[in-house]
Amino acid sequence: MKVRTHVVTVVGVAVLSLSTMLSAQAASAESEYTCENAYMEVAYDCGKDAVQVEKNRLNKIYMTAYRTLSPTQKQQLDKEQITWLKARSKQCDFEHDGPMNNTVVYAMINSDVCTANETQKRSKVIAKRYNIK
Repeated sequence: MKVRTHVVTVVGVAVLSLSTMLSAQAASAESEYTCENAYMEVAYDCGKDAVQVEKNRLNKIYMTAYRTLSPTQKQQLDKEQITWLKARSKQCDFEHDGPMNNTVVYAMINSDVCTANETQKRSKVIAKRYNIK
């Protein structure tokens, strides 16, 4: 009986921890990501997942806006997007040629978090400008 109780307790704690982590990540979808505060493996996955979520969101918003624009407006949005991508890359890109260590991994995580946060901001700008919900 003690073993069964222990297993149920361990599983319950694991489920609670997972749901808390997922809730925190879901809450981050509308605010800045803070993946750097987690353990390295979790932080790494959080950063990568955040970038993917925000890139998908931006692509959806961008394409929704794009469909409503005239050819001239499309060209202007494309130019603006290219300028924004260059600025985001300059601000957030990670480059490293040395050996891998924990410091380098956390720098990679910071780069992903920066990319996700800046992409989220860009999504909000385009959504507001073109009244996309």
